[in-house]
Amino acid sequence: MLCLLFSGMIGAQTRHNITQSQARMIETDMGAITAPLIGELDEISPSKIVDTTTFNISMFRDAQVIVDLLSEYKQYALAKYCTKHGYDIIVNALFQVFTNERGDELYVVITGFPAKYKRFRPATKEDCWMLQFTGEESENVKNILH
Repeated sequence: MLCLLFSGMIGAQTRHNITQSQARMIETDMGAITAPLIGELDEISPSKIVDTTTFNISMFRDAQVIVDLLSEYKQYALAKYCTKHGYDIIVNALFQVFTNERGDELYVVITGFPAKYKRFRPATKEDCWMLQFTGEESENVKNILH
């Protein structure tokens, strides 16, 4: 991840210059705790989308505050796109984050493949092979499955 940070006073106005690139967040981290479920991806778009969300950041004096909020800005941009277009997820989402020349607007650009889920069902022991892809391959997780 690349993150450049510049904050300086120009007259009475604060100017922020922030740039960040991040590779592939498969799922957004929404913080919900649920019983293990299996869902199938359906209707994966064959076309890659590129969508930009703009945020007003002129009220921030300290650029570090904006940097600390970047994951929330990215989550909001993902949720906004999916809600607006009726999708559940952006597969292989790539993010570019940058400010305008005045430093008062932050742009979050999302590139990826929109998709929808279908047929959710409770996970079973036979599904444990999938845990190797989630980073949660542990006996504790396997033991809670039927």
